[in-house]
This record gives sequence, structure tokens and C-alpha cells, in this order.
Amino acid sequence: MSGGGRVPVYELMGVREVAGGLLLVPPGVAGRAADGLRLRLAARELGPGRWEAVARDPSDVLVARRRPADGGPPVLVKCPRTGEAVRSLVRERDAVAVLAAQLRPPGLRGLLPRTLDSRLGGRPPVLVQEVLPGVPGDVLLSRRPELAAALTASAFGVLDELRGAAGGSSRDARLVDGWLGHRLAVLSDRVRWCRGAEGTAGLLALRAFLRRELTGHPVEVAWTHGDFTPGNLLLRSPDPAGRSAGQPAGRPFVTGLVDWADALADGPAVVDRASFALALGRLLEGRSWGEQVVRALRTGGLHRPETGELPLSGVLLAWLWHVSANLEKSRRSARNRHWLRAVLVPVLRELAAPPARPGPATRPD
Repeated sequence: MSGGGRVPVYELMGVREVAGGLLLVPPGVAGRAADGLRLRLAARELGPGRWEAVARDPSDVLVARRRPADGGPPVLVKCPRTGEAVRSLVRERDAVAVLAAQLRPPGLRGLLPRTLDSRLGGRPPVLVQEVLPGVPGDVLLSRRPELAAALTASAFGVLDELRGAAGGSSRDARLVDGWLGHRLAVLSDRVRWCRGAEGTAGLLALRAFLRRELTGHPVEVAWTHGDFTPGNLLLRSPDPAGRSAGQPAGRPFVTGLVDWADALADGPAVVDRASFALALGRLLEGRSWGEQVVRALRTGGLHRPETGELPLSGVLLAWLWHVSANLEKSRRSARNRHWLRAVLVPVLRELAAPPARPGPATRPD
């Protein structure tokens, strides 16, 4: 689409590699009048250029890779479809700007998606970002699952670098109600089942357990990504010699970290590691987040060989971040019965049911 032509549709793997982990728009969807109009209006706003690929993420955002007419490097153009999607992109843009300003080693800023143009208050709203290099971690693992441990080590190393460069971390339990209140309210507001007897009991048990655990023990507080999963991590795999850009032999190295809409400057640090562990279970073993969290509730924690032991409170926080973010970014999640039955409902049912083991539903607040 050069100002007004047809939008090309690329095969899934190619789009995910060039658009940072986004999902392909099926041809029938890409051709719909509304999306075509958004892209035409965006092209008129941004000036001459050529659309190279079109993708969409789960947050009601239409994304295109576009090459300017002057021959400059390609850019990502994000066109939100809904008010929720606009707010999500505003949060992402602002979080990246604040974090980049705090990072002392300039090299780490290159991992963040730099904003080139922001017109999120316009008609249509548009956000333009640079294209970061690398392959999404979930794509890399689908090809080379044996890299899971090395990929995790690289990912956690970047987490530690970012936190250290942004001023380190602290321990503060006073933030707990702020972490929980809004996210629990999103579940109750968006999902009717959560307002019934069983759902309400599960939410109350979840809140009671997390408040008790997080206020009764030291909590590491730091910059958190909020959706730290392999799909939001861009990497280059090791070269045939087993070494890449000075990295340890056989280890992929991180070239970018995208989707910062759920980031917090003072979030619970364990969320990112637990999110990564749950996402690995989904990618490598096909087990849903709900199935893994229910198992963690019954065993008292989550253990993966790549990530080690993770406490139950961290697993439940990561699950709460995941489900509330999905519900807040797109109302389609609340209508997705398969997702609700696989991810949300089993966890709250487990929390609401009186267990035979000592657990969150049996202890007073």
C-alpha cells in the first residue's frame, strides 16, 4: 500500500520476525473496510511510503511495517482500534520514555522500542516506533526448544541489567494494595462469572492470600515489564561457532524487549520471572497458564528447570497481571469462553474451594 494501494499479506513466520512477535492478520480481516480505512488515513498523515507487512496483536491494535518513500529504515506503525488499545499504547509510550531516561548505560536503551512519532490523540490515533532487530523468543523456541535454558539465562540477565541500570531495587510492602486493587477490580468488572458466588469467593481468597504473603515478607520492588514472556523478547540465536557478539557460548543474546504497556517503575520484581516461567510451560509443554497455576496452588509453588523454584505468591501475581491485562486491553477476552475456561476460571475455583491442604482459602485475612 503506497499511499493508497493494496496491503500485502505475508506468511505468519515472516511477519512475526519483522514485527516483534505480532500475529498475522488473516486476508479476510486485513481487507475489511475499517482496517483499510485506518491504514489509508495513517498513510495520509505520515506521508509517502510503502507498506511491507500488516500484523495485529491481541490488544485490538493494527500494526504495519512501513518503509518511508525517502528510502529510510522501516518503521512500525501502530493503529489502535479501540479506546482500550489507545490507552494501552499511551502507557507503553510513556513507560519506555521514563525508563530510557533513567537508564545510565546508553547501550541498554537500544533494547527499548524508541518512539519516532506519536499522534495518539489524532484521528486516526497512530504511534510510530523503530523496528528492533531479532527474532521473537517464542519463534526461536519453536525452532530450537533445546535453547530454552540458555534463552532464559539471557532473558533474566537482561532483567537484572535493566533494574541495576535504572537505580536498583528496594523492598516496600506499602505498595501491595495498589498492585492488587485495580487488577482485581478489572476481573470483577469485565467477567460476569467473577461477580457470582464462586468467582467472588475466589477473588476474595486471592486478595487475602496475596496481601498476607506480600505484607508479611520482604518484597523486592523494581522496574517490572509486566508481560515478560519469550514472545516479547527479541533475540539472535548463537552462530554455528556457538558464540554471538561476545555472549557465552551457545547462548542467544537479547536485541530488544517490546510491549511495555503493563510496566511499573515500582512493581513486584517476581512478576517478570514468574510470567516467563508460565509462558515457557505454555510454549514447551502446551499447558495453559490456568493449569500450571492450579498445580502450583496444590504443590505450594512452581518449579521449572530453566527458572528454578518460584514462590506461590509470585506465580499468583504473574497470573493476576496476565489475566487482568488481557481483559483491560481488549473486551474480546471477556467473551472468549475457551480462554476463560482454560486460564481464569480454574484458578479462582481452586482458590474458592476448601482445600485439603493449608492454603489461601482456609486462612483468615
